[in-house]
Amino acid sequence: MIGVSGVLLLGSTGVAGADPTQHFVDAFDITCGGDTYTVVSKPGSSNVITVNGEPSNSVTVFFGITVREDGEVVFEFQKAENNPNVIVCEGNPEEPGIEVTLRVINTPPEQ
Repeated sequence: MIGVSGVLLLGSTGVAGADPTQHFVDAFDITCGGDTYTVVSKPGSSNVITVNGEPSNSVTVFFGITVREDGEVVFEFQKAENNPNVIVCEGNPEEPGIEVTLRVINTPPEQ
């Protein structure tokens, strides 16, 4: 299951919208408060490619991840549990029985 969390953090789905001049061109989706963010897969802070399918220039910063298999926690990492700006999001793994909860800060897009 550690591999599952690595895949989610380092990319599970190729997205053509990622900038091919960057080192990290894979991306994955997370759902936060009903919105779907397509995020470039790289450690630390990552560019948000789209929000609900619309282009975005915001950034997401990962602060933690919990991976459950059939309801049991099999991997967990928390960088900062008490940050008031962290929101809880759900990953979209392709494996049945796997649930992924991410804790992130999403910067607002520039207007």
